[in-house]
Parts: sequence; structure tokens; C-alpha cells
Amino acid sequence: MKPDIFCDDDGTREFNKNLVCPACETDLSGKFDVIRVDLQASEQFKSMVLAGQKPEVIMEICSRALAFWTYQTHQEKMYQDYVANKAKEKATQLEQYYNQVLSKVQAELKYDKKELEDTKKQYSELSERLMEKNRQYLKLQRMYDSLRRKSITPAVLEGRNDSSVESRGIAGQMSKHLFEIPLGTGAGDFNVFEANIPQTSARAPSPSLRQGNEAHDNGTGKFTLDFVGTPGIGRRLGQKGLNNN
Repeated sequence: MKPDIFCDDDGTREFNKNLVCPACETDLSGKFDVIRVDLQASEQFKSMVLAGQKPEVIMEICSRALAFWTYQTHQEKMYQDYVANKAKEKATQLEQYYNQVLSKVQAELKYDKKELEDTKKQYSELSERLMEKNRQYLKLQRMYDSLRRKSITPAVLEGRNDSSVESRGIAGQMSKHLFEIPLGTGAGDFNVFEANIPQTSARAPSPSLRQGNEAHDNGTGKFTLDFVGTPGIGRRLGQKGLNNN
């Protein structure tokens, strides 16, 4: 039978209840089945504990004490191996768990990097398209401003004007010829009609631009030319108007 050893607190608590070994459940009813051992024996105790015993008894006692020490050391080693194995298993499980977590995080990081690259690429494409649209817009704006400057005249800003041309006929009678020229049309796209005015003194044959404040027809800008003192212009403009009709 291998003896068991307990600390003073556990031994006192268990053996006060019942004289049964709590480890192997052996009955401890003998006189020397349970003894209290002082692990820090004094020198006097060491001198007297085996005094008077035969060498055979002393050697047997020492042999049994050494066997018990070896047994307890082996049990301690087994317990420490058990604790180490449990710790190793737990460490292995934690390593596997964190390897899985690391793999998952790396996969998410790789996906996020790919998504970031795609977003950057899309942003770059949209930026280039926006710059191209801005360039086209600026180009169209310049073209529009250029055409607007070419098409806008003072008459367009002030309204529709009836054009009149005043000239002397063959008989020397003063007459005024009114005609309208829409902006942006050909030379034949204007109307000519005569308006008799009283005869006045001759004026120098210098054409002048006369501006009016009459309303536009159908939103089309027109301007008026007043040619004064030009002989035969009524006949020529009238003939051109008839040809266009």
C-alpha cells in the first residue's frame, strides 16, 4: 500500500470527519495509519527518531521513506505533465482559432483593398469624364459667345425697325422705300414696299443706319437702312423684291 500525503489544513479537515483516506478511500483505523510529519524537523528530532534501532530497521525505514518520496515525485511529475498537456491543447486551440481569425481578416483586407482600387479607378474615370465635359462645355460656351457677338446688333437689342430708303425717281419726285432684312438670312429674304413722302431738299447721298423701337416679328431681329438721295434705288429695290417673290 502506497501512503498518501496531505497538507495540514486538508488533513485536519478530512480526518476529523472520518478516518478514511480521501484519495484511495482506505480505512485508517490503525494507531500509526495517520501521523503528522514535521517537514522542518529539528536537529534533536533527527538525532533521536532512529536512535537505538538496528541497522536493518534503519535501512528498511530509509528505503520505505525513499520509495514514498520517489512515488510522490512521480505523481507530481504526472500532475505537471497533465497541466502542461492541458495548457498545450488550449494553446493549440487558441492558435487554430486565431489563425482562422487572421485568415478571415486577411481575406477581408484583400477584398477591401480590391474594392478601394476599383473605387479609385472609377473615381479617376469619372474625373476624366468630368474634365472632358467641362472642356466641351467651355468650348461650346466660347462658340456660343462668339456667335452671339456676331449676331447681336444694336437693332436687335432695341427692337424691330422698319427700313426706309428715300430716293428721287426719274421725274425728280422724292420717295421713300421701306424694306426689312431679317438677321441671318440671305440677301433676297427681305420685303420692299414704297411710302410716298413730301419732297424735300436734296441731301447728300450718304447711307445712314436708323434705329427704331418697334416690336419684333416672330422674335426675329431686323434692322433699317435709310438711303437718302440715291436716284433710282426705289426702282431697283422694288424690282429685286418682285424677283424674290
